[in-house]
Amino acid sequence: MNFMKNKQGFGLMEVVVAAVVLGFMLIGLNTLQKGNREGILRVRARDAASSIAQSTIDSIAALGSAMIIAGGTPDTLPKTSFFESGAGEVKIDYKVVVNVTNDSIQAVDNSTAYTRNNSVHLKLDEKLAKNIDVTVSWKFKGSDQSINVSTVIR
Repeated sequence: MNFMKNKQGFGLMEVVVAAVVLGFMLIGLNTLQKGNREGILRVRARDAASSIAQSTIDSIAALGSAMIIAGGTPDTLPKTSFFESGAGEVKIDYKVVVNVTNDSIQAVDNSTAYTRNNSVHLKLDEKLAKNIDVTVSWKFKGSDQSINVSTVIR
């Protein structure tokens, strides 16, 4: 037990090793937090894109299928969203492309039903049904992101 009496506190080497270990831990935690922040911003951007696509479809559907003209070149609409992050405000520019086509309905033996996606439905006026494709695209951290939402309006 004599060796314990001679020891007075920590040595310089122990302090340096402890500082290095704590430094590596802080760098690791900082990297994890940065990745988490980017993940949250990516989810917020995708959520905003979904909302933009759905509101675009809702506003087109409000016109009614008789007022919507199929064909032609797709309409492109610019949109911008702002997000609050820990480092301040983030701005993301969205490009919304709307493409309208006539719905392809396959009639079954001239009866009152048609098939679509392997199910049978009552036959509607084929001229009024429109297929709406909305593609929302944006750039995030140097990569192109996009979502596509489709629906049929009758």
